[in-house]
Amino acid sequence: MPTVTIPEAQRRLIVDHCRASLPDEGCGLLAMDGDTVVMVYPTGNQDASPVRYTIPPQEHFSALLDAESRGWRLGGAFHSHPTGPARMSATDLQRALEGDWLYVVLGLDGGVEWGGWRDGAEVSLSD
Repeated sequence: MPTVTIPEAQRRLIVDHCRASLPDEGCGLLAMDGDTVVMVYPTGNQDASPVRYTIPPQEHFSALLDAESRGWRLGGAFHSHPTGPARMSATDLQRALEGDWLYVVLGLDGGVEWGGWRDGAEVSLSD
């Protein structure tokens, strides 16, 4: 199973943003340098929903410009499941249009659980 590194500082940003977004799904984008997450871009959830998310286009564009200006690749997205597991739902899989992107799902039901996918297959997440 492939491994992607999410350093502790980036993990904290993701968890803090997703918890602050409750009861809705928290979401954001990830800048990558190879197989390492180097920047987390917390965004709003245009859907304001506990069961789905949409990253606002202007926030997506701003993250893309920032990542590229630093020599990184915008290469992933994260979101939370406030009352569900850290698994890609059927809706998540349908909406995962960037096959080579890293998709991180944070399960917040009873604690913090991490899951990662790329090209529809699970990846291991290390710190």
